[in-house]
Amino acid sequence: MPVPGVSEVRQTRVLARDRAYGSLRTAILDGTIRPGEHLDDAELQAWLGMSKTPIRQALHALTIEGFVETAAQSYTRVVEPRVEDAVLHLQTIGVFVLGVLDLTLDGLSAADRDALVADVDRLIAALEAADLEASLAGSQVYYGRLMALCPNRVLLRLAERTLAARAFYVGVAYRALGIDWPEAAQAYAALRSALAAADSRAVTAAEREIFRIDALRLAREEGHA
Repeated sequence: MPVPGVSEVRQTRVLARDRAYGSLRTAILDGTIRPGEHLDDAELQAWLGMSKTPIRQALHALTIEGFVETAAQSYTRVVEPRVEDAVLHLQTIGVFVLGVLDLTLDGLSAADRDALVADVDRLIAALEAADLEASLAGSQVYYGRLMALCPNRVLLRLAERTLAARAFYVGVAYRALGIDWPEAAQAYAALRSALAAADSRAVTAAEREIFRIDALRLAREEGHA
């Protein structure tokens, strides 16, 4: 005989593996656990206050997402992104963003467009101040709002599982490489103008520039010139 209410309780209870996953993912993203740092089972058990099984399940999920890498009988550690792959990860994010723009721009209300413009204004200010952490945070706010406005929830779920690790890689690379601040501010200024003018084609062109979508093609063309 079914017990009333059991299904509801099961749906709202947070499993230990999910708590472990959330804690580890947050610690990686905020820098508490650094790129390349080894993840020791005993230390994680003591830190998270739970058994090995949910921690290993969480690490498996983080490995699939690209935050963690493992070698059998050798190590489990946070991925240390390759600086030379930064543009590839940036382009990957850009492809998702272009898809979101294609589905979202024409349906934006004036209020939503104004909110996006205000987000870009704050991001430009951070870029002009050459403030890396504020720039990364401002970028997250702007693109987070843009994603939230997208009507395609399937695309958003896929983006949530895919883009966080890509953004992590790009952030690590930027900290290592540095940023051409005037160039970045100019690119977002072009985006800001296009958004304010409700010019969808110019918005797309600005985002392609920001995410260097055409960088590899142009490099190949220059190589054949």
